[in-house]
Amino acid sequence: MEAYQDKYLTNVREIARCVRLCHNEAEADGEEHVLQLKAENDRIICDYLFPALDNLHGAEQKELDDLTLFADQLMDWKTNLDCGIYVVIHDALLSLCRVRRDREGIIRELYKLGMGLYYMNRMLEGVESSISNTVRFENEMVFTEAASYFRFFEQMEKEETKGYIIRSLANIAICSRNYHRRIATSARILQIVQDEEYKAQAPGLPWDRFLRGTHQQMSANRAELRKNVLSKEEMALVLDSCYEVFKPEAINDNPSIRWLWPYYDMEYACGYADLKTTIERLERLMESARTDLFDQSSMYGNVQLPIYYGRLIRENPVLQEQPEKIRTLDRMNRKMLEYLMNYPAEQFDDYYFYLINLVVTDYYDPSGVMPYREFIEPIIRRVGGNFYAKGCRAGKMLKMLCGALWDTDESTFDELPILAEITDSGKKKQTLLDYAEACGLYYDFGLIKMNITRIMQTRNLFEREFERYKAHTISGYKDLKSHSSTEQFAEVALGHHRWYNGMGGYPEEYVRLSSPYRQMTDAVAVIAEIMESSDREACIDNILEESGKQFSPIVTSCLLYLKTSGFSFAEFSDKDDRGASEKR
Repeated sequence: MEAYQDKYLTNVREIARCVRLCHNEAEADGEEHVLQLKAENDRIICDYLFPALDNLHGAEQKELDDLTLFADQLMDWKTNLDCGIYVVIHDALLSLCRVRRDREGIIRELYKLGMGLYYMNRMLEGVESSISNTVRFENEMVFTEAASYFRFFEQMEKEETKGYIIRSLANIAICSRNYHRRIATSARILQIVQDEEYKAQAPGLPWDRFLRGTHQQMSANRAELRKNVLSKEEMALVLDSCYEVFKPEAINDNPSIRWLWPYYDMEYACGYADLKTTIERLERLMESARTDLFDQSSMYGNVQLPIYYGRLIRENPVLQEQPEKIRTLDRMNRKMLEYLMNYPAEQFDDYYFYLINLVVTDYYDPSGVMPYREFIEPIIRRVGGNFYAKGCRAGKMLKMLCGALWDTDESTFDELPILAEITDSGKKKQTLLDYAEACGLYYDFGLIKMNITRIMQTRNLFEREFERYKAHTISGYKDLKSHSSTEQFAEVALGHHRWYNGMGGYPEEYVRLSSPYRQMTDAVAVIAEIMESSDREACIDNILEESGKQFSPIVTSCLLYLKTSGFSFAEFSDKDDRGASEKR
């Protein structure tokens, strides 16, 4: 590879090692080092990578091969050091192949671009919004274009290209939100991979693996069985694949939890097993999951099964009336938290962060179960080290700013629902300050499950990534709003990037005048802007210029008062704040 590519790889790996996405003193000491590496990465991208991509048409084959190898090193499907660079490179290589009318190259690059987009879009798992719908459709269309070359299957000279076509056709199903399309796509692939004529045309392809993978893909539609929305033909297809994938585990002497539960779930969905039998089966599997192993099966048993258990209770009111089920859910959730907290940081990978996404999105906490906030705050400290430290700093700034606003006019926050029942002035102020400090940790909550924080520490976001990043406001709002212990933070998570006058920012879903938390959201918007700036004093000057437009004039007037009084936000030491946050 080129020297700049080797250097970028070295930097990215060093950043990953330093931040490790866990909160510890080593990270605190290494933050300045990480910032220096990020600055160097941005220079490498601007000075070397982008010019190389701009001049692809004159590039020699070795340069193209180096770019492909560079992309592969950054996107190994497990650690995913920098999926964004992978996408940028293969997008450029696809354009080159189009200009050269290289049909097999177009198919290859469409497949690789599609896979890069798929892994990039995983940051939006559990986020339903116009943004997520748009990018998933884009991803589906990339795979659809590659799959459209199936009519030329016989003409392809390389077996590798034929494999890309089949994989792309199958991958339409992983992007589509329409279950009819998913089932129809998987059914077609099942026909193809079992057709001896196609197998004879490409004997070197892993046809058995294609077959099993497609059955797994089809079996993923089993959730639709209980909704009574499938035709008889679709139901038969899904059930056939479920039996192919899960039945062997049901009769195995030592079955894997990973495959045994889906079999039980399929039987429940079809009415072969009743709710009582199913819930008892699930309890036995959860109890048997070992907490001293960190393989995929143990992770599945200790994390995904408690989430499924919560879903069953949520979907069946009869279970909610049984105290022993609620006690079991609480115990399993506590076991899940302990497991996630003890998971070795050096083994953090794509699957681990998928599980974090799952618990953040789908945790169930009825009365009698560990509240969401109590469960999630240790998770934030564990997997979002930089995020957590930043939140603690933002919280201290918010506490100071809101204290100044209160001292100026005690009625400023009177509309806050959390203050409505408090009559004592001293208690009201303390409640406000405690709430403000906590808002520092939760206003960017949507980022915790998007797994984009490390990329933001690695380099500046690309436009594609920034569009996905913007969904963190809606994601955070929906997750926080779903739980009584965190709903008080939902509005600030939604509205902190929306302009005060409603004429800019995002998302449009936040309407300031409709929000009872608008005064706190106004304050959070100012602090969020300061937190994103490397020059806080210059940032404050810009905020003052945007008074009445992007930012609340009440908040900016208080900010001006603090500034003219000699107060400097630069006095908040990152390292000191970390130490304080450790003692909380």
